[in-house]
Amino acid sequence: MSEITPDNNEPTVKSHNKRKLGRLRKRRKIRKLKIILARLRVFARLASYVLIIWAFLKIINLPYWYLDKNIFTSYPAKNLELEGHDIVSDEQVIEVLRDISLPEKPLYLIDTTPIEKKLLEMTPVKKVFVRRYWLPARLRIVIDERTPVISIVPTPKANPVAIFTKDDNTVKILGEKYLPLPDFLPTYRVITYDDYKKWKPAQIPYIEQLAIYLEGATGDKLVYLDIRNPDDVYAQMGNVRLRIGGLKGKEVFDRIKKVAAVIPEALKIKDNINYIDLRWDNVSIKLKKK
Repeated sequence: MSEITPDNNEPTVKSHNKRKLGRLRKRRKIRKLKIILARLRVFARLASYVLIIWAFLKIINLPYWYLDKNIFTSYPAKNLELEGHDIVSDEQVIEVLRDISLPEKPLYLIDTTPIEKKLLEMTPVKKVFVRRYWLPARLRIVIDERTPVISIVPTPKANPVAIFTKDDNTVKILGEKYLPLPDFLPTYRVITYDDYKKWKPAQIPYIEQLAIYLEGATGDKLVYLDIRNPDDVYAQMGNVRLRIGGLKGKEVFDRIKKVAAVIPEALKIKDNINYIDLRWDNVSIKLKKK
């Protein structure tokens, strides 16, 4: 009869199984933890999206985005800034914009085109830039005005009755509504009895060029140009008066060129000079009658 001998490897097998079981349990716990963390990340991501959307909706509906309904009622105003205008006044700008009714929308949804179109109806205005700001909501309107060139006056000491502007080959007439101009906007004064509203656009740059040429040839400031008689034009400079004859194209510039030769001598006796006559080939100095 055979004897049953104990298996010496049995403890080793049990130990191995326990270690394997332990590793499986650890893996299971790690896998569960990873699943939980992944679900938490998804939840956190969804929560952050919801929070961002909520914050975005809150921000875009803040009262700081909305302009005052009475923004164009009076000026100065806390939510309106006007810049760049020297010819048109604040009151004139507000008067033009008073009829504009802004929609009850956030500032970033408001179309500023009606504001620009309204201001461009004003003769002195060349361009308009409307800028929007918030915290608090406000508008900054920057006005680019036309350049005054020539003042029309009926007599040497009278105030201008109209102003001609010249920008981009476009000539405009500013009426008394926009006068007088500030002192820092100089113009060439022209005395005339003509109906200046019927002048051809080319006449303005011609007179401007003539005035510039006179100042360059004499080294003096032009006080006024008297064209009441277009065939016998006078130019009053700061020190002397010139009689330049008729305004006939480029011919008048050739006559003015000759004055440079006599100006140094004329300035020595300027108080006794009536005018310098440039009408003929030889320049002559006409003295005042004693």
